[in-house]
Amino acid sequence: MKGKKELSPKVKALYEAVEELIFENIDVKEIKVSDITDRAGIGKGTAYEYFRNKEEIISSAMLYHIDLICRQMIEKLEEVKNFSETMRFLLCCMDREIKKRDCLIQFIHLISDNGLIGKVLQKKIKEKNQDVCMPRDVIARMIQVGVENGDISKELPLDYVSMEIASRVIIYIIYISNNREENGCSRQQMHNLVCSGMLKVLK
Repeated sequence: MKGKKELSPKVKALYEAVEELIFENIDVKEIKVSDITDRAGIGKGTAYEYFRNKEEIISSAMLYHIDLICRQMIEKLEEVKNFSETMRFLLCCMDREIKKRDCLIQFIHLISDNGLIGKVLQKKIKEKNQDVCMPRDVIARMIQVGVENGDISKELPLDYVSMEIASRVIIYIIYISNNREENGCSRQQMHNLVCSGMLKVLK
């Protein structure tokens, strides 16, 4: 996984505009080029100097922001030496970084979507496979910690472990997205249940 390349100011402005629109809970499929360029403060013609269409702008922006989010998470995970702590860290990130979480949800949805934006995003992921930091890389770091401290059995296939962690994260996203805390289970209780459940199945 290579380091990040410097973006031109105009491309960065376009990416930040897309991010802001997503953070405002606008469905990416509803975003227009004019929405992006107006927010970025540049002309539509300028955007087309860098990208062929709306799908290129949005998918490139999402890939850029997911890469940034995941690199920051991995950097912080370098300080964690216990698997349970890595899981708690991830859940706390979901709690604190609400905007980033929403970006991640849209991203996960698009990589399995057959619409135009989804297809362009899937193509870009394949093209930049080794250059972009993805959620799978965050999970890989968590697994590394778990195997090293004995919380994850070395006998378990890595694909299975990855799927277990990803499924727990998705369940937690559903929990916080639907304000389940109001129904009797606090976030701290849910953290404990998720972490203890993970440790049981991965031993």
